[in-house]
Amino acid sequence: MSSSKLPGKRIPAAGSAFLLPRPRSFAGLALAGFALSVLLTFAMRAGDGGASVGFLFVCTIAAVPPPEFPGVLTTFAFEPIPVYVLVTIGAGYLLVFRAVRSGSQRRLASTRRLISFLSGLLLVLLTVFGPLAAYSSTFLTAHMIQHFVLITIAPPLLLAGAPLTLLLVAAGRARRDRWLYPLLHSRWFIGFTNPLVGLVLFAVIPVGWYISPAFEQSLTNVWLHYLGYGIFLFAGTHYWWPIVGVNPSRWNLSHPIRVAYLFALVPIHAFLGSLFYEPTQVIYEDLQALPRYWGPSPLFDQQIAGAMMFIVGEIIGIIATLVAASRWASADEREGKRIDAALARKRARAAADAGVDSEPEGPR
Repeated sequence: MSSSKLPGKRIPAAGSAFLLPRPRSFAGLALAGFALSVLLTFAMRAGDGGASVGFLFVCTIAAVPPPEFPGVLTTFAFEPIPVYVLVTIGAGYLLVFRAVRSGSQRRLASTRRLISFLSGLLLVLLTVFGPLAAYSSTFLTAHMIQHFVLITIAPPLLLAGAPLTLLLVAAGRARRDRWLYPLLHSRWFIGFTNPLVGLVLFAVIPVGWYISPAFEQSLTNVWLHYLGYGIFLFAGTHYWWPIVGVNPSRWNLSHPIRVAYLFALVPIHAFLGSLFYEPTQVIYEDLQALPRYWGPSPLFDQQIAGAMMFIVGEIIGIIATLVAASRWASADEREGKRIDAALARKRARAAADAGVDSEPEGPR
């Protein structure tokens, strides 16, 4: 799928721009929601940090009980402020989607795009606040699954919802010209969205996170813990942006470049896999010190995480590369058919012209 170019200034505004809340109204609702999330955070911190809700146990990330089966499958680490941020993003997307769906360019707001975006957002919520999140500070394998979801699976789903394309349409001409176009056409934005930057971020952020003190400090620092999730999601979104291609971009990758770009997934994941699988001792002392009544030992857990990073990462990279190569072959086939059809029409016209020229002249 080719990347769409930044739209010019001829996009008609959505027919029902009034459906979008005014900036002050939206800011007021967002501020009220943030205040509520802060109060809820203090309330949870003041209590014991957890409570049973039916068969689920909901707690803060700092109050997760030691892992026991089957409790590890029903424990959710709930943090109000990060949940508020993601829910606000989802609400904003729905408002924009509704505005476009009610306007003259409703075809852009397809049901498939809505399902894709909401599926990606739900996947992020479950990954960041579900059982994986609850025990990502205990099992490195759980954190590695989160790594894959946030950097390679959720971003393409979110981008397939075309959030920026819909925002440009729903904003209306005046807002586009005043706020959005100056940003999208600025040199720094175009430079930062270069696919090479995305490739570097995709490689450097995970490696830097695991080899620096950041990961081990995130085991005990709640805000650093969630900041790490955000950084991973950002790196994945940047990397997949030119590949998904339904959002505006100055960078339209050719098929050969796209194949090479995706194949870079293979060595990156191979390096990260070897980083955890090869050592014969536990890398992170804090993980070794945490109590666990169920599950693999710290060293075996680390080796499973490394093997998963290598195997699953290689599979994802190879599949993505093969899909890109298949699209390349299909595009070449379509271009070949187009050229053959054009040549056939040209020969037919030449034959027709030759037939007219060879007709005998009538009696004078």
